[in-house]
Amino acid sequence: MDVAQYEVSLPVNSMLNDTYKIKEVIATSKLSIVYLAETLNEGRQVTIKEFFPQELALRDLDNRAVINRLPSIKSKFEDLKATFLNEAFIMKQINHLNIVNYVDHLEENGTLYIIMDYYEGKLLDQYLKDIPLNNRDDLYTSIFLPLIDALSYIHKKGILHRDIKPSNIMINLEGKPFLLDFGSAIFYKNAKEYQIFISPGYTPLEQYSNVSAQGVYTDIYSLAATFYYLLTNMIPPDISQRLIEDNIDNIRKYNKRVTMLLAHTIRWGMALQAKKRCPSLKVMKCIIQFEEFVNRIKNYFKVNNTK
Repeated sequence: MDVAQYEVSLPVNSMLNDTYKIKEVIATSKLSIVYLAETLNEGRQVTIKEFFPQELALRDLDNRAVINRLPSIKSKFEDLKATFLNEAFIMKQINHLNIVNYVDHLEENGTLYIIMDYYEGKLLDQYLKDIPLNNRDDLYTSIFLPLIDALSYIHKKGILHRDIKPSNIMINLEGKPFLLDFGSAIFYKNAKEYQIFISPGYTPLEQYSNVSAQGVYTDIYSLAATFYYLLTNMIPPDISQRLIEDNIDNIRKYNKRVTMLLAHTIRWGMALQAKKRCPSLKVMKCIIQFEEFVNRIKNYFKVNNTK
């Protein structure tokens, strides 16, 4: 843990709800601190996400309570806190094998905490560093088909994730993917306004507005951009760089093993205008399954021709 994390995080061995003992900080962001913790009675490892907007909040003299830096920002602090509570509420509705599992949430120390299962593994962007570009065929079905199923599941519940990217996908020690971080998620069918959340390279045009309609096609863009990264090791150009001249490099420039069909499908999923974008996860799923079938045929003949 670096000095900055130590200054703002809960001390090691702090207790929450007389149940969870803090072990270490495992991640920080502008809005939260994520801890590895364990249950006092069972010794079960869990992940705890603490609401801590670093630009607005301070840790009080007891090194536990979270307070506003200034009275003038109290309303903004409370708005963000309500968004964090909404994340907990959304996660509570979800139960899927490829989505991080909600355990509980609680209010303590003047802030909020979301407790989730702990997964040992690597985030997708780190996981890919050990796998050469020309050896990622198996990831189509081991990673992307489960993610498509997970997204289809939450979409049926009226939920958009709105922040799909490699750093929000955990790959456990068995190679199984888990979709993380529902801080940007919404029940989109009832939404009239949308908070703006942006991840450069992965965010579609409509998310740069708080009034533009958003739907399944919004998550399709981010998923396709993530797939683009997996197949190229390149973060796609940000939307702002594509408005005047939309010139994303073809995936096959970086990875010749990708068929023209799959390369076109991913590019279709990343269309600037939502109306021109791939409209269905089912289409993407079918294309990926076809791609996997083609690769199996190629590998079969390659192996047999070398005998």
